[in-house]
Amino acid sequence: MAMRKSFLGFLVIVASLSVVCAEEAEVKSIPQLDRAALPGKQVKVAAICIGFGGEREAKLKEAIDQLHTAGKNGVDIACLPEEFAGTDAEPIPGPTTNAVANLAKQYNMYVICPIREQAGDKQYNTAVLIDRKGEVAGYYRKVFVFWGEGLHLSTEGVKVFKTDFGKISILTCFDLNYPELWQKCDDLDVDIVFWPSAYGGGFPLNAMAILYHYYIVPVGAGNIIDITGKTCPDIEKPRDKQFIATLDLDRAFAHHDFNRKKVEKMLEEHKGEIVIERNLSEEDLAPWWLFKATKPGVSVRKLLKEYKIETLREYQHRSRKQINEARKEGKRI
Repeated sequence: MAMRKSFLGFLVIVASLSVVCAEEAEVKSIPQLDRAALPGKQVKVAAICIGFGGEREAKLKEAIDQLHTAGKNGVDIACLPEEFAGTDAEPIPGPTTNAVANLAKQYNMYVICPIREQAGDKQYNTAVLIDRKGEVAGYYRKVFVFWGEGLHLSTEGVKVFKTDFGKISILTCFDLNYPELWQKCDDLDVDIVFWPSAYGGGFPLNAMAILYHYYIVPVGAGNIIDITGKTCPDIEKPRDKQFIATLDLDRAFAHHDFNRKKVEKMLEEHKGEIVIERNLSEEDLAPWWLFKATKPGVSVRKLLKEYKIETLREYQHRSRKQINEARKEGKRI
């Protein structure tokens, strides 16, 4: 009898190990991007548009189900909507962030998990960034709280979060209406702005993307926006309410000013490695080039530095600083 119990116990252990091994095998087989084998700097993002608020347990279950889908599709970072699991406040870390962190760790992906945060005696509309290991990597508290939310206002402002694929910021819903926040994201040199929201946002988001040359990932309607200001053309929809896009963070604009000869030389010496994706035309009057790498291992941004060509953002930032300094000193430009 003792031997039989021991044998049954052994079978239970083996079965448990088999389940663990199967889970590990499933995670290892996730088709995450092999960035070294791709041109530029690719990242896969997911907007999970399951809406604001609702009954906590039902919404959390829906979010976890959606995150399983994102993870199995090799997503690098997924974003949920603001206060997606209801408006009961909780600390960081807390029940909602802990549940989401398990998925982030399982699928080796970042997740932006917006909650109503209880911080001491104050409450905030907060988006929590969870890293690939399931750890809290940071948070953003909504700056412009909408009328009637009954929440405290952030005193920390816009933040930049450094991930293993690039720099991101987060703005939330009503923040859309305040250009100074989007300008700050530009000042922080971010690659992507995530926008968890209760609504779709519309054209103002497209305008911010082209004005500041970063991608925007809205989580109201899933209209992921390219740095050209247009909706990304190849958005995947693996299921209802989920939108996935692969973004190339290496693509870069440069201004025609002072750069023509340097650009000609770069293109001549790197034929077949980079292309001009857009340029000044009758349809598009902005005097900018948009460059894209076409060969694995090639980086547009590294080539621009090599040929001493500023990106459009660098050019604009330097010009602002130097012109303002000249203004203070009463100099001519």
